[in-house]
Amino acid sequence: MDVNIVHLTDDMDREISIAEKPQKIISLSPANTEVLFALNGNDKIVGVTDYCDYPEQVKSIEKIGDYINPNIEKIISLEPDLVVANAEHKEIVETLERLDIPTIVLRPLDMENMFQNIELVGKALGEDEYSKELVESLRERMNDVKSRISGIAETDKPKVYYEIWYEPLMTAGPGTFIDDLIKLAGGINIAGEAKTSFPEISLELILDKAPDIFIYSHHGDSQMELEEIYERVNWHNIPAIKNRQIYDIDPNIVQRATPRLIDGLEIIAEILHPDLFK
Repeated sequence: MDVNIVHLTDDMDREISIAEKPQKIISLSPANTEVLFALNGNDKIVGVTDYCDYPEQVKSIEKIGDYINPNIEKIISLEPDLVVANAEHKEIVETLERLDIPTIVLRPLDMENMFQNIELVGKALGEDEYSKELVESLRERMNDVKSRISGIAETDKPKVYYEIWYEPLMTAGPGTFIDDLIKLAGGINIAGEAKTSFPEISLELILDKAPDIFIYSHHGDSQMELEEIYERVNWHNIPAIKNRQIYDIDPNIVQRATPRLIDGLEIIAEILHPDLFK
């Protein structure tokens, strides 16, 4: 029986040929898994990492190990006809190539890359039209946010401190989706000019930058309660603290390259400019 072949170029400029409409797919990251589900590929996924946790249905899918060191023997045993990997999986990808297991490598660096990856995976799944429709709808939502905040002068944009961790203090700088979302939502990231993507930051610098809005995500750290932040020693003069402008957000909707980034954008935009999103 003849099998149609689809030819793709992934984010590492690798030319890949895969059978049309793969039936056994393995995802090597939570973000990739979300994208596959968003493109109706859920009934084709036979393996995911231990960290893949969304949507709920993913919990019943076979696990192939952690993100950094997935179990190559387990992957092979599942006989996939497509593996969706990331740039960090270089050695795994090389092994899969030697075994003639088709593998797409994604390396999303910004919102535009995220949209491109959705269409790339859509083409791999035989869901070209659906992926384009999905991207179009996501762009419309993003553009709606842009339109609403377009009249805000730079001097009127609120300064935002995004806290990833407390001890030590860690924030999100340039080259992160968080930084992109804050800017797209009409805010100024106080760490936007940092030298690294996820820098440690001093209380002195936070005090100097005087953020108007404080957004945090501590990856499920139940010890970090909102009122505890308000009671931090020496933080009381920060505008966000004085005006009780502290908000928590699910880290997975602002750090994973998935369609849920647009959910994160809308939430942040409403935090920063509530009057524009009533």
